[in-house]
Amino acid sequence: MKPASRHMPRIKHPSATPASRWLGYLFVAGLVGGFLWALWAHPAVVGALVALAMGGEAMSRAREKKHFARLLHARPEESICDFARSIDCRDVDTWVVRAVYEELQACLAHHRERFPLRVTDRLGADLQIDGDELDLSLVPDIARRTGRDLSSTQANPLFEKVTTVGDLVNFFNAQPRVAAA
Repeated sequence: MKPASRHMPRIKHPSATPASRWLGYLFVAGLVGGFLWALWAHPAVVGALVALAMGGEAMSRAREKKHFARLLHARPEESICDFARSIDCRDVDTWVVRAVYEELQACLAHHRERFPLRVTDRLGADLQIDGDELDLSLVPDIARRTGRDLSSTQANPLFEKVTTVGDLVNFFNAQPRVAAA
């Protein structure tokens, strides 16, 4: 019998290697050097571009903050229990439910430590999760935690049809388990 999902291993994200850290520092130093040279050569143009970019970023953050405040206000006391109750766990692996919930919460932690998710939340429109972030970060992490195989995702009936959190749960539930080594 499979252990309960509460015994699932915690989220472990790989840390950067020392070599990749130094390459990152070198890249950032190059960008800073290029910016300082451009600022010295064309101070008015660069100053105007920086002010425009900062204004746009401030407006974007304010819109995002207001959007997530509305979501949080609508569901003040919801937890993983409410999320799991909205899914038929007789047909869905509870490890998939927990892994999807916890990985999405980790992705949204900058808005609130324990962000209340609903099955009907749209990944792009409601949670503002980029498709690349979903494909490159979340999907492999969820697959690793649930022991699901990602080698034949095209055979999944939900392939390229995942728009909500519930779709993501069902997508992983339909994926085959990794064969035991």
